[in-house]
Amino acid sequence: MKPIKHLYLYFQDGQRLALRFPQQSADPVEVARGLRRQLESPFLSIEVDGDLLLIPRESIKYLQISPAPPTLPEATLTGAELIN
Repeated sequence: MKPIKHLYLYFQDGQRLALRFPQQSADPVEVARGLRRQLESPFLSIEVDGDLLLIPRESIKYLQISPAPPTLPEATLTGAELIN
């Protein structure tokens, strides 16, 4: 069974969308490539329950992937903690 990942999308209008999905690849290089392709696209594309969601990137304030992929985008600051 593939590990389960969680994606939380926070939108400009204050709404939030929470999704869970199986790990897409065990290869960290392929995970990094897939993440880069998604970040370069004008739409975030996600298959959900047999439907395709195309979410315009400009409507997304930020997204959170949990747990983090094993390979992170270049220049990622690591070891940070959320404080309130």
